Amino acid sequence: MKRKLSKANANATATSDKKLPSPALQSVADGNVHDDDISQHQGRVRSFPRERGIRASFVYVDYGDCDGLLELQKQWKEHLDTTTTLQLNPVKRIHLNLTKNFTIRRHNIAPFVDNLRERLAGHRRFVLEFSRAIVYMNKERTRTFVGLRVAEVSLRPLVALVGSLDECMQKYKLPLYYKDRAFHVSILWCMGNQKQAVRIQLPAIIRMFENVYEAEYCDISQTIRTLFLKCGNKSFNFELA
Repeated sequence: MKRKLSKANANATATSDKKLPSPALQSVADGNVHDDDISQHQGRVRSFPRERGIRASFVYVDYGDCDGLLELQKQWKEHLDTTTTLQLNPVKRIHLNLTKNFTIRRHNIAPFVDNLRERLAGHRRFVLEFSRAIVYMNKERTRTFVGLRVAEVSLRPLVALVGSLDECMQKYKLPLYYKDRAFHVSILWCMGNQKQAVRIQLPAIIRMFENVYEAEYCDISQTIRTLFLKCGNKSFNFELA
């Protein structure tokens, strides 16, 4: 099945510069803090300090093996590398966040995972589609991103999932998801406020997205069967019905 995006969507993208929420991490108490070497993170600064017994975590949909999005990432980077002086970096594993990034203590991980399984058990699989290319910044305005907005047709099951996840997060006094639920995936990023420089290239970026989306529609518009929890260096999966 193949589908072309309408001119209206493309035009809407060209004028879109809405700042999307960034994953704000829950703060942790002082103690057993380790210095972080920003040279290991391409100049990025951690939003919270390392602490023994604390695990940085988030729940997400994994697109790391999606050939269509990887092809789009390649085309966008090649184009922006030749038309701008920006240092664009590919997102290492493309994903769609369904929680804010948060921290959880090691002894709470097992009951938290059990609670997630219970609350997600009744959710059914669904097809997730994307509607348009977007350029946005994180909350701290320290990084600029190029990504894709989730199509309106896929919002209902995502909102239902976030509702169940928020119930679990609230039980453990963890941060709830953003009230402005602008679901999106990040494809490329660079340091600093470079939104205007990237927006100049939006017409070409839109064309590439439309072409790749048409050619790889069945690969990119996947049926979401599994959610993942990244918790420190561990990963847990949750199958949808």
